[in-house]
Amino acid sequence: MEPGSGWRRRPGGRLDMSHGFVRHIRRNQIARDAYEQAVRQARGRGRGRLTVTPPRPRRPDQQRYQPRRHGATGADGDTASGLPPAKARGPQLFCLEYEADDGSVTTVIVHKGDSAEEVTQHVCARTPLEPALRRALCQRVQEELHKRQGTG
Repeated sequence: MEPGSGWRRRPGGRLDMSHGFVRHIRRNQIARDAYEQAVRQARGRGRGRLTVTPPRPRRPDQQRYQPRRHGATGADGDTASGLPPAKARGPQLFCLEYEADDGSVTTVIVHKGDSAEEVTQHVCARTPLEPALRRALCQRVQEELHKRQGTG
């Protein structure tokens, strides 16, 4: 280039900061820095969540444990069936779970001193059974009682 060609050179090869193009670049850099700072601050405020668990269950098709409410009758409903309270009936021997054809599960806690007929009546109160199934259940409960009480 010729020295008189209209291009002004500054010593050291620096950019002319008063040029319009450079002003736009600097303005965009300042705006970008302000935006990034605002995003960092917003992200910092968003981390204040106290619970670690997600707000909805991850697998809604799986059953979750629901604790019993205090003061409610138990799942076996001993007070409603006419059986004596568990404290007056002796130690717990086993837990009987009967699953009906429709998938509903009836749970009965069998204590020492319970008869097979009482347990069968308790199951049949919530799940109606045919006489043949009732007899088979009574026989099976009797076998389990003998096995656990050591009288068989």
